[in-house]
Amino acid sequence: MSFTKADLREADDVHVDAFHCASMHGTHEQQRAVLRRLDALEEQGFVDRVRRQAWTHELTPDADDEWCENARAAYSRFHTWARENDRTLEPAFRTRTVRSMVSDDTYDVITFPILCVAVYADGSLVEVAPSTDPTTDSTYTVLDCVDDLETTVDTSQAKATT
Repeated sequence: MSFTKADLREADDVHVDAFHCASMHGTHEQQRAVLRRLDALEEQGFVDRVRRQAWTHELTPDADDEWCENARAAYSRFHTWARENDRTLEPAFRTRTVRSMVSDDTYDVITFPILCVAVYADGSLVEVAPSTDPTTDSTYTVLDCVDDLETTVDTSQAKATT
């Protein structure tokens, strides 16, 4: 866990971005359960806002919709955070090279996880889940992150009462 009680308690603005792949067969209920837990944190005043964003499971270089640009920007932020915090985004995020079926061209495709959570304190990214500690090969999952958010903020520290 990269964030602490102090990170959240002392911050004027705590928000969570929840990214989810739309229409992923068999994952909808799991995604909804996590999103409900995040919404409850917002409703109780433990976080200022939860922003939901859909992204595709794979992103090609020629995709240029606004949400594709937002997904690329998020991936770039997450990659920078991971590098600065001795973490890796793999295996949840992957970049792979694909060969075109109609030419000899190759291009990189970003594969996104089905669900991802980013926690911000005063505009600074303090956690990304899933992410992996490359020295132990242990992955900090979305469920780990939501569990930690729920236990890090307790009722006596609710932003609504401070």
